[in-house]
Amino acid sequence: MWREEENICCQEVDVVKRKNLEAVDVENMEEPPKCIVEHPGFQAVCLNYRVLQATWLQYKQQYGASAYEGSDHKKSRHIAYRQLVRWCWGSLGKDIRVPLPSCAVNCVRAHFQEPERLDDEMEYTGFQYADE
Repeated sequence: MWREEENICCQEVDVVKRKNLEAVDVENMEEPPKCIVEHPGFQAVCLNYRVLQATWLQYKQQYGASAYEGSDHKKSRHIAYRQLVRWCWGSLGKDIRVPLPSCAVNCVRAHFQEPERLDDEMEYTGFQYADE
């Protein structure tokens, strides 16, 4: 992560930390996951390609067909980040953005990496405030 705002652990973000604690009750786990990417819901909500496809269709309907340009992998990363925000924060509102934990971002990037490029060849946008 190249910006200071992006170099955060999921355990430093209260809403994400609470999501891990919920796993004990909801998923009947003995201990909360040490990292959000270990939460059973993270796989289902943020990494499941079929869920992301359905979410993309809803996003496209809401914002228009040309709302987002890019490869399928880039689109999947974009929607996965939106899913993480919706799952942990709920609805933030227009032009309100939050930096995501680097562990979650790295997991999504690894899961939806462009097949023809090595990770060190990828150029990611990273976190941007709405006015940037």
